[in-house]
Amino acid sequence: MSPKRVKEGKLSPIAERVLNVQRNVFYATGHVKKTQDPIVIARRAELVVHADARDASSAFDTALRKVAEPVGDLATIRRRSTALVASPRQRGRQLERDYRPNPKGPLSKVEIWRLKDTTNTDSINASRRLRKHLKGKLFALPGEPHPLHPGIHPHHTAILAPTPGGCPATPPAPAGTDGTFVKGPSRGSTAKVTVLDSGYIWIDPPHRNLDRRVTVVHGQWLDTERKRWEPDEPDDLYTNPAGQLDGISGHGTFIAGLISHIAPRTRLEVVGLRNQEVEIAALTEQAQLGLFETEAAIAHAMLRRCNTDVLQCGFAFPTLDDFPSLPFAAVMAELRSDRAPRKGVAVVAPAGNEHSRGPYWPAALPGVIGVAATDPKGGKPAWFSNWGDWCDCCTGGEDIYSTFVNWNGPIEGESPNKKWHFNGWATWNGTSFAAPKVSAEIARRFAASRRPTTPADVANRLVAGAGAWTSDKAGVRLPYLQIP
Repeated sequence: MSPKRVKEGKLSPIAERVLNVQRNVFYATGHVKKTQDPIVIARRAELVVHADARDASSAFDTALRKVAEPVGDLATIRRRSTALVASPRQRGRQLERDYRPNPKGPLSKVEIWRLKDTTNTDSINASRRLRKHLKGKLFALPGEPHPLHPGIHPHHTAILAPTPGGCPATPPAPAGTDGTFVKGPSRGSTAKVTVLDSGYIWIDPPHRNLDRRVTVVHGQWLDTERKRWEPDEPDDLYTNPAGQLDGISGHGTFIAGLISHIAPRTRLEVVGLRNQEVEIAALTEQAQLGLFETEAAIAHAMLRRCNTDVLQCGFAFPTLDDFPSLPFAAVMAELRSDRAPRKGVAVVAPAGNEHSRGPYWPAALPGVIGVAATDPKGGKPAWFSNWGDWCDCCTGGEDIYSTFVNWNGPIEGESPNKKWHFNGWATWNGTSFAAPKVSAEIARRFAASRRPTTPADVANRLVAGAGAWTSDKAGVRLPYLQIP
C-alpha cells in the first residue's frame, strides 16, 4: 500500500507526510477510504519485546537475535533529567524531580530491539513472523491478573492527525478574544495537571494568566541507534513545505487554556512531545517538523512526570492486531505500585477521531479514562469520534473554544491560497479536546475535595455518577459528562 493510495483515501495532510517518512512503516486494516479502518503506523526498524517471551521460548529468542539487536529495557535505558524550555517567562519555575522506575519492575519487562536490516523486512512483518515461534502464548506484567501481551509488537507511532478528521478532527478556526476565559493562579488548594501534548507557545500580547500557570518542559525521544533519550524541540509556529501552519502547532496551548478555564484552581506542566528526528517530504534537516511520537516516548514522559494529580495524554493510536500497548501497560502497572510518588494519579486519554470501533491506546487500557466526543448537545456521538465499550465516558468535543497562537497566513488542511487570521484564540474539534475537559473536571473536583481521597477515586466517582448516557447506532452506550 502506497502513500499515493493513502492520499486518494483523503487522509489528513499530516498523515500523508508521516507515511512518507522512510523510517516509518504502516499497515491498513482495511480500505483506507472507510474511516473506520485504522492505520497502524510504527517505526520501521524498532520492535517492542516482552522480556518473558525470550525466556519462554528459545526458538523465539534465537530467531529474534538473528534479525535484531537489543537497545535496552525502558527501566534502564540512559535518560536525561527533565529540562525547562528556555523562556524569560519561566524564570523562577521549579520542577519536581523525575520519577525513576523500579529497575526490576514492570518497565524492566519492556525491551526495545532494533532490526539489523530493513531491506527485506520491517517491524510489522517481523513481529508477525516472530510471533509464530510463541504459538499464541500471551504474557503478563507484574500486577496484571491475566496475560494480555503477545510477546512482541512493532514500536507504534502516535500522530495527532492520522485520518481525514484526525486528532484534531478539523483545522482550527479563528475566534474572538475573551480576556476572562482564564483566571489568574489560585492561592488556595490546587491540583496539578500534567499535559502530554505538542508543547506550549508563548505569544505577544501574552495569555498572561495562562502563562503564569504553566510550566513547560521538553519531552524526550528514544534514539535507538545511540541507545539513549534525547530532548524534543519545543512547539513553535512550524510550517509545511507549502508555508501552511502545521496541523498541530498550538495544540498544547489550546488544551492548557481549556483546562485552566474549567479548573481555575490548577497549575499545569506541559510536556512537549514533538519528535524532531525525522525526515519529512523534501524538507532539509534544519526544517524538519516534529509531527509524531512513539508509544515508548509518550509512556516514558507519562512515568517520569507522574508526580502529579492528573495526567492528560493527548495521543491515541491503534496497535497491530489490537493488542494492548506494552509500554503504556507497564507504566500503568508502575503507577499503581507502592513505589509511585503519588497514589491514585488519574490518567485521561482521548478515544481518537477515526470513527472507529476498534480499541485505541492508551485510552483502552484499564485504569485510563478513555474519552469519546459527542455533538454540542450530547445527544449523539460526534461525527469523527471513535466509539466503543472500551471507552469510559464521553463529553462534548465539537466547537470547543480556547487559547491559541497568533498567525496570519494559510493553515494545513485548508486551501494554501487562503489566509487565516488568528489573534490568540480559536475553536477546534476533536476527542483530544473532549479528554482535557474531563481531566479538568477531575482536577476541579479534586482541588475542592476534602481529603483524604485520590484523583483516581474522584475520576471513578465522576464517571459512575454521570446522569445521562449517549448511544450510537450500534447500541454502545457511554456515560455522558456535561462539562461546560
